[in-house]
This record gives sequence, C-alpha cells and structure tokens, in this order.
Amino acid sequence: MIPLDYWLMRTLRRATPQRAVDLLLDRGIYLKPGADTSEPARVAREYAERVAAHGLSLRGKTVCVVGYGGSVGIGLQLLEQGAATVVLQDPFASTRRARDRSLDPALRDKYGPDRLVLVHEQLDAWARRHPATVDVIVSNSVLEHVADVPGVVAACAALTAPGGLNIHLVDLRDHYFKYPFEMLCYSEPTWRRWLNASNNLNRWRLPDHERAFRAAFAHVDVTVVEHLRDEFRRARPRIRPEFLTGDESIDAATGLRIEAR
Repeated sequence: MIPLDYWLMRTLRRATPQRAVDLLLDRGIYLKPGADTSEPARVAREYAERVAAHGLSLRGKTVCVVGYGGSVGIGLQLLEQGAATVVLQDPFASTRRARDRSLDPALRDKYGPDRLVLVHEQLDAWARRHPATVDVIVSNSVLEHVADVPGVVAACAALTAPGGLNIHLVDLRDHYFKYPFEMLCYSEPTWRRWLNASNNLNRWRLPDHERAFRAAFAHVDVTVVEHLRDEFRRARPRIRPEFLTGDESIDAATGLRIEAR
C-alpha cells in the first residue's frame, strides 16, 4: 500500500523554496543537517580514527571535505585533530550563519584563512587546477545526493596525492527516514517528476557506488555499517527490480563506508 504521508511530505519538500530549506537547515528546524554540520567534533574524531586504522595520521596533512554543508565547524575540528590545511568544498551549500555563530569563538580565532580554504566550485574544476595535492579526502552523506557520482569519484582520485586516502560515508536510506526503502518503489519518471526534491537523492545502491570507486582507485574497501533487514523485508514486495540483487546483505544495506587509495 502506498503511504499517503510519504507522498505528502515528499511533495511538500519538493515545493519548498531553497531559501526556506537553507533557513530550516541552518537552525535545525524540522530538516536535520548532516553530521558534519550537526556533530563536527564527533565526525572529525571518527575520521581521524579511520585514518589511523590505515597506519596514517592527519597531523600535518591537507584534508578535503567534499560537500561540507556550509558550516566551517568540521574544518575547525579537523584542524584540531592535527590537519595542516583543510579544504571545505561545496558548490551548493549556503553559509550556515547560525551554526557558525554557535561555534567556540576561541576555536574560530585559532586558525587563519590560510589553513581553512573554502571552495565553492565543482570538485572536478578544482581538481584539474590542484591535482594530487590532498592527502585525505572525506565526505559524509554526500554521494547519495550527487547527480554525477562517477565524475565526483574520478575528481577525488585526481585530487588525491600519492599514498593518500579517501573515506566516504554513504547513507542509502530514503531521507524521509520513516520509510527507508520507499524511494526504491517508484519508476524513474515518477521519482523525477513528483518526488525527488532539491537535495536530489540519486537512489544509487551499494553495487553502483562500488563500481564507481573501483573504476577510479586501485584499492577499494566497501564496508556495510548498517542494515535495516526488517524494514527491507516489509518493503521488498514493492521495490522495483532494478534496485534488487537478490542478496539481502546487499539490498538491505543502508549505510556504507567506502575507503579508497
């Protein structure tokens, strides 16, 4: 049965002007920003831990946050973790003024503009001008919103310095989180015409992301960090066949960590 509340909320989200969306995200009203914005200290620590798991360190490194979301908090926290320079890249996000005003003033004053670089252009253009200059590239709940995933992944590869590391966290859920697999129940024309909103969910699944990374990097590890098996089984009769592999460990995956070198 098609959930009417889903259609209501999705169509309302689609009709909401982007300026209103940005205001709600900045203030955390109804629309929740990504973890890089809402919990920058925790996310920066977790990035540092994953880098350490590969025998590396953030200390003295250049780090690029792809799709940083508009708040400099994640950049400041990565500098606190020892990074020498942090590049915050996002061609779409508006500045999160309310979020940034809430940051510790001492932390904001600690690092000069030469250590925190804001890039508001497409990643491939930046990578062409700065090839092989970044030691660690990270993103969190970004790739599921990207229209050209292979292009962004290729740009990440071009930007990565020899011996560098990429860490990308991908949220495969429908972002109306009450129904995590509902977006997979509709044809592409229906999704594009009626349901997809300005934040653009591309509906890529685990195999799609893995193929994109293996085409661009020599070494790729894909870890499923979350399954929602019960929710998947309830939605399974309505999910369109193009989104199914027949392997529940793949099809019920809702969170990925992709590490590439």
